[in-house]
Amino acid sequence: MGRRRLGHAQPRGCGPDDPRHAAEQRGRLLRGAGAGSAVKLPRSRGSRIYLAQLVVVAVGLLLIAVDAWRLGVGVVGASFIVAAGLRAVVTPDEHGMLRVRGKAFDIAWMLLLGVALVTLAIVVPPQPPL
Repeated sequence: MGRRRLGHAQPRGCGPDDPRHAAEQRGRLLRGAGAGSAVKLPRSRGSRIYLAQLVVVAVGLLLIAVDAWRLGVGVVGASFIVAAGLRAVVTPDEHGMLRVRGKAFDIAWMLLLGVALVTLAIVVPPQPPL
């Protein structure tokens, strides 16, 4: 019986292992990131809601970082409550990035989290200064 030799895997032209393909993509990315390229905002309403939610949460976290924790937690909680209301009115055609989760889950989770955070900001008594 003869011994068979297995050949080494070789990339084929125009396949995913083709180095020309990666260089072409890299060049396209570098050309697109120039000074003249504008930031593209999301096109769907659901994606814009998600982006606005992230911006407001970042503002709330910034407020928490500068020692206004009660206001920051209230802002984050209120943003979740508003986002839950907006999520309720977004049509299925405009879901965008929100399409990966169920609508009922999103609304329930954001309402629960928002109400809990706003309640926390209101209920925790002020601490005496050290």
